Amino acid sequence: MKAGNVKELAVSTLKSWRNHRSMTDSAALSFYILLSLPAILLFSVSMGSLFLGSGQVQDSILEYMGGVVDNSVMGGLKAFLTNMPETGSLSLSALTGLLLLIWSAGNVFRQFKKYLDRIWKVPMSKGNFARNFLEDTLFSLITVVVFGGLIMVSTVLEALMLTSSRLLHTFLPFSGIIQYAGTVTAFIVLVMLFVFIYLVLPDVDVTLMCAIAGSTVTAFLITIGKYAVVFYMKYSDLTSVYGIIGSVIGLLLWIYYSSIVITIGAEFTKVYSQYLSDINVNHTMTS
Repeated sequence: MKAGNVKELAVSTLKSWRNHRSMTDSAALSFYILLSLPAILLFSVSMGSLFLGSGQVQDSILEYMGGVVDNSVMGGLKAFLTNMPETGSLSLSALTGLLLLIWSAGNVFRQFKKYLDRIWKVPMSKGNFARNFLEDTLFSLITVVVFGGLIMVSTVLEALMLTSSRLLHTFLPFSGIIQYAGTVTAFIVLVMLFVFIYLVLPDVDVTLMCAIAGSTVTAFLITIGKYAVVFYMKYSDLTSVYGIIGSVIGLLLWIYYSSIVITIGAEFTKVYSQYLSDINVNHTMTS
């Protein structure tokens, strides 16, 4: 793809995002993500503890959140994770985490599905209301289960990477590279999640190539955004400006930025799909 085409795709994506007034949808999406965050943490630790010690999983989560939130919030988060019961086997804690995740994260995916259907101009179904609601709920449930499974895999792998890096630190000078492999793992998991979302949630046929392209762009921007928020929090004293609420401003910024990126990624997937469709049409007409 030529540089001019990349620029055209980027401009078209941002114009489409603005025309759909996606800032409001991003705000609604970030609200639902914030509500689902405790359930995601509970589920990650509960399920991850089936394969690793809960302390290792907690360290992995705290390492990932490091820099995004203030020390006071990090202390509260550490207390929340530490006070969770051990789960050496399937237990009430793991089941509770799964049920909370299904309910809270289900709201996130239902909201995102509405947004996807709107930007793809999917006509509202005129069928039975109860049936449509059950279908949307089923798709959201499937997405949540896949989402929870990917979170568990990502958490376990990152914990393993972190533990391996610490164990090998005294023996191998380049062992720190292993820790950065956790970031790569998280990136791959994000790509897989969004590929699944773009293929399943919208009521349109999205090609695998478009889903992979859109998911890669989305995951890349989310990853870059995390480090940008960490950099901002490191060199700014928000607590002196906003008081006690400044301690959570990094987390709110990260969630809101991620929500904006998710809607932009959806717009890019649509624009890129239209771009490939136009290329195929022109190729057919000339051949």
